[in-house]
Amino acid sequence: MRFTTAATLALAASLATTAFAQITPTRVGPVSQYGQLMAGKNSQGKGQIYGSCEGVKDGAEVQVRGMSLYWSLMPQAVEYWSEEGVSTMVRDMNIQIVRAAMATGNEDWNNGYKGYGSDPTTQMNLMKTVVEAAIKNDIYVIIDWHSHNANEQTNSAKDFFSKMAQEYGKYDNVIFELFNEPTDVSWNTIKTYADQVVSAIREHSDNLILVGTPKWDQNPHAPIGNEVNDPKKNTAYTLHYYANSHCWSGSYDWSDPTWGGDCEGTKGEKAMNAGLSVFVSEWGTANSDGNGNPDQSRNKSWQDYMNKHKLSWANWSASYISEGTAAFQNGSSKTSLQYTTSGNLVKGYLSSNPTTYKACHDAVPESSSSVFDAIPFYANSDRFNASVQNGTLSLTSTASGVANIQVFDMLGNTRVQMSKQLGSGSHSIALGTLPAGSYLVRVQQGANLSQVRFQVR
Repeated sequence: MRFTTAATLALAASLATTAFAQITPTRVGPVSQYGQLMAGKNSQGKGQIYGSCEGVKDGAEVQVRGMSLYWSLMPQAVEYWSEEGVSTMVRDMNIQIVRAAMATGNEDWNNGYKGYGSDPTTQMNLMKTVVEAAIKNDIYVIIDWHSHNANEQTNSAKDFFSKMAQEYGKYDNVIFELFNEPTDVSWNTIKTYADQVVSAIREHSDNLILVGTPKWDQNPHAPIGNEVNDPKKNTAYTLHYYANSHCWSGSYDWSDPTWGGDCEGTKGEKAMNAGLSVFVSEWGTANSDGNGNPDQSRNKSWQDYMNKHKLSWANWSASYISEGTAAFQNGSSKTSLQYTTSGNLVKGYLSSNPTTYKACHDAVPESSSSVFDAIPFYANSDRFNASVQNGTLSLTSTASGVANIQVFDMLGNTRVQMSKQLGSGSHSIALGTLPAGSYLVRVQQGANLSQVRFQVR
């Protein structure tokens, strides 16, 4: 969102640095049911978002919906950059995803918090708090480099995302958003920046990456034919809108000399129909500057658009700042939410999210049209069991002979291939070092076959 309002604020209490250990969810939520989110195409070539539990197949598209935190600069926003704030939104609003919109530069909003460029320790601790709260609640979390000029912050962004990917890229919850809202810059400028940051992330994680598009994310069709270089092919492109200011269908009565005059929603359809996955990482109920009163009819039309295309979204904003798009009233706290007109509207949309989830555990997709397009699936043999823990394959065989072992990542790439002469009995086989992520191991010994999903954290 383009911020236009200045404010004079008191400095909130400083955050203590916390050392975090392995995080265990306290509930079964959307992440356990869907797994890692993945960019993919349906049978018609349309770009969508899928989950690793079912893979890329028609009917398995995943749409998750939730809230975006406001810039991590103001007490009225930072109140919700907390475990209590995230948990309260899960409980009261039924969110499936939270977006952590971190200030990236030298921002210093009149005695508020300072941006990452000036105070990286505080901003990093804020981000870690939200990420870990999301993991505990088993919801998705977007690590958002909330900048309008990220292309001028390349080295800082590479360093930040490398650290985040190394620490949290093993969790299916995590999504990386590289560039909040580029201003009026070319797609090639954005792509040059994104290619470098994607490379830094891919050293540690194969999780979903979101890339901003020109002119405040209102041109998601810009990357068609010139996509970001991602060796994992797990990148989506962002569309942002504000219901009072932007249109979902048709065109405007004016035309941008570079991007034309189509509505933002029309451009989103162009992107999806060209095979690009689209993610609405920010949208507001009112005006693009955050102000105004929500137009319920326009909001309904936009909701119909997003539901039709199964677009995941995060609403701006989970805060009680003085703007029409803020979800909470002044007097709210991280443990007690009082809703504005906008907040009540969004809470109503979120009420149709599931209230219970079923963990997919190690279920293997049964259809050959899943993400493993070139890998046929077969039923596991009786008394031929395989499991993986800490990088070691444990196998119990009732026969003797050569066992062929293959490990595939969730994009269908072969990561390990070996053959072992095994007798009957139990065996432990090291699979080597694999990056954090989800995998399928298949073991075949004569007529015996076993295959199972596993994760490296």
